[in-house]
Amino acid sequence: MWRRRDFLAGFGTAVAARLADGARRNLLLIVIDGQRSEMMGCAGNRLLHTPNIDALASRSVRFENSFCAHSVCMPSRASMLTGRYPSVHGTWSNGLPLRESEVTLAGVCEQQGYETAALGKLHLRPLAEPGSQDGAAPGRSYYGFRETHLSANRPGTEFSAFLRQHPDATDVHWIADRTIDFLERAALGTAPFFAQCSFKNLSPPDAPPPDFRAIYPPADMPMPRRRAGELAHKPAHFQKVYDHQLSTRWYPDDARYRELMAAYYAEMSFIDQQIGRVLDKIKSLGLDDRTLIVLTADHGLSLGDHWVWRHGPWLYDQVIKVPLVIHTPGLAGGHVRGEMVESVDILPTALEWMGLPAPPGVQGRSLGPLLAGRPGAWPKDTVWIDDRESPELEFHGVPAKGFRVMALRSKDWKYVHYPGQPLGELYDLRNDPDEFENLWSDPARRRLRDECRDRLLERVLAGADPLPVRKYNA
Repeated sequence: MWRRRDFLAGFGTAVAARLADGARRNLLLIVIDGQRSEMMGCAGNRLLHTPNIDALASRSVRFENSFCAHSVCMPSRASMLTGRYPSVHGTWSNGLPLRESEVTLAGVCEQQGYETAALGKLHLRPLAEPGSQDGAAPGRSYYGFRETHLSANRPGTEFSAFLRQHPDATDVHWIADRTIDFLERAALGTAPFFAQCSFKNLSPPDAPPPDFRAIYPPADMPMPRRRAGELAHKPAHFQKVYDHQLSTRWYPDDARYRELMAAYYAEMSFIDQQIGRVLDKIKSLGLDDRTLIVLTADHGLSLGDHWVWRHGPWLYDQVIKVPLVIHTPGLAGGHVRGEMVESVDILPTALEWMGLPAPPGVQGRSLGPLLAGRPGAWPKDTVWIDDRESPELEFHGVPAKGFRVMALRSKDWKYVHYPGQPLGELYDLRNDPDEFENLWSDPARRRLRDECRDRLLERVLAGADPLPVRKYNA
């Protein structure tokens, strides 16, 4: 079994000694709502300017095959903070609050004496629920966060009051301000901290500041990855969703698409600037050599690819593949790892590095061996995504009751299964990385399809809730 001392052995000698001697270890988790995996310059996007994220990646490990647990916000964010799959922690769709009995990363940190803060979009409860954006109250933490400054699709009381005084302000800048304020106060204390800084504004339509919008002329925007006739060979709901989006003008025409994408790029650059402010503050406070920094997203977005807009139960890589950059003090940076990793792996990784106990029931695996560059096999060669009764279907006129979709994704293949339906999806990612050719009905692929189905079944069975812990009597 892999042990913490093996992880420490990968550090530089001085840093390993300091951590082993009990110096406080902090955690900064940066989550961006709707950031596609290629929306970083360091990921090869030559059109996009993200100098601060790129600089972070140059001293970090970037995982190029990182996947979320679900296609929409609440289940994915709950999995990130619990290390458990949506079918297990119970938030298997938007609109279902995370059970307060679930142990979160913030809850573990709080129990161990950490200062904990959620800044920006947390979204562990439905945004329409009264008080969902107010978070922690005096003497009562919120899913382990002792301090909350929340802003999402529905502003919290604090941010609403701020907007009344500053009507032209943006929540992106406000979230960075609140994060910096927390870091400054945390640096004055003796307790370690966990801060989750989460930006929400990346989902179109965006409203970036004019100076950022000027960087990206709409005419420079690439058109979506789509192919005429591709929906004819895919499950029927794809065509129904597209027809509804087209009739309601939810799916934009080409001119509008370029405008939306230019704003999307500009907003990403604006968010990058604010991330830079937060990272600069970490450094100026002298916290850089003892703070684990994790940057990721809750999910991606389709954004016109495959004739569908935004995100939902269409499990293309544009939706389920997310950025993951981890800066570990004392470790050499600038590395890219290609192993298949999942958002449920973030919690055990962070706790391992901080030297804190992982709660029972965690289903993710620590990425410590990969961060330390240690040889040996990574136990995962597939990722599993499970989507159920998506509200996005209802929004686009397709009944969601009883609808379920599961995907098993390896480096070479993607298998998408719809229980009770005759047609699924099967893609050869080596020869068709854009997922245009659905091979489900190809007789030559029947054996492979059956093998993928069996492997998915194994993942589903292995993903059953480990709780409660069974105690056997002698």
